Amino acid sequence: METTIGILFGFIAMLGFGLGNAIAKVPIQKIGSEKTIFYRNVIISILLFLILIFFGQDAVFSTKYILLAFLIAGIGYIPLLFFYKALNLGKVGVVSPVANSSAIFTVLFSIIFFYETISIDQGLAIAIIILGIILISLNPKDLKNSQILKISSGVPYALITSVLWGLVFFLWKIPVNVLGPILTVLIIEFGTMLCSATHIYVTKKDFRLPNKRILKYLFFISLGGAIGGLFFNMGIQRANVSIVSPIAAAAPLVATLYGKFVFKEKISKLQYLAIFIIIIGVVLVSYLSK
Repeated sequence: METTIGILFGFIAMLGFGLGNAIAKVPIQKIGSEKTIFYRNVIISILLFLILIFFGQDAVFSTKYILLAFLIAGIGYIPLLFFYKALNLGKVGVVSPVANSSAIFTVLFSIIFFYETISIDQGLAIAIIILGIILISLNPKDLKNSQILKISSGVPYALITSVLWGLVFFLWKIPVNVLGPILTVLIIEFGTMLCSATHIYVTKKDFRLPNKRILKYLFFISLGGAIGGLFFNMGIQRANVSIVSPIAAAAPLVATLYGKFVFKEKISKLQYLAIFIIIIGVVLVSYLSK
């Protein structure tokens, strides 16, 4: 039963992360990656602090694990910055599946270091989800027509993001088990905000507030990030990271559907197939984890 709830929370995390990623490109191009992260995380920290006040009565304050959470935030700032730089430089449809393939590394790290065990059937279902993640945003024409490994494509940044996100989301499990999901995600997001503020200060950029239009985008990016981080933590508190992570990483599914219904973008046959593959994978993981 706990694993089923964990999978459900992973699905909600997918929706949150997907919403945030779908609209992040606009503010990134207007105010830059560093300022987007800073204001995103200011808003996320406020939202999570309010949640902690009203729902965080079970949170445990441990200096050792709070410091660990800040350390994870410091590491986590790097892949988030690189992902936003990748979005700024390249096509979302190319860099997004590369970055979200981080689930491969998270699963591997969880099996090696947490000794999590998955059956062959579960491993197959996870592989199906990851395949869907790659296919849903991947356009073969983009690969053929672009110099895929050049910095200008954004892909090298997305590759770094993939490996480091794999490490970061694996590490989240450690403080979550002690501090609880709400306090952990608050510290990590607040720590990421401090990292971005330091980066902006050192590079002598300004903290000027964006205009109202960009602030609206930042609010919804932050709302998605808060939902994604909180429910991911709640998911891995109840189920294996190796099970929850691939579901949460299927965020490109949300970005694709957002594009169809909000921007009236066409969905290719390959993307419809990818959506079907992801749904099959999630259903299989849920069924096999009972």
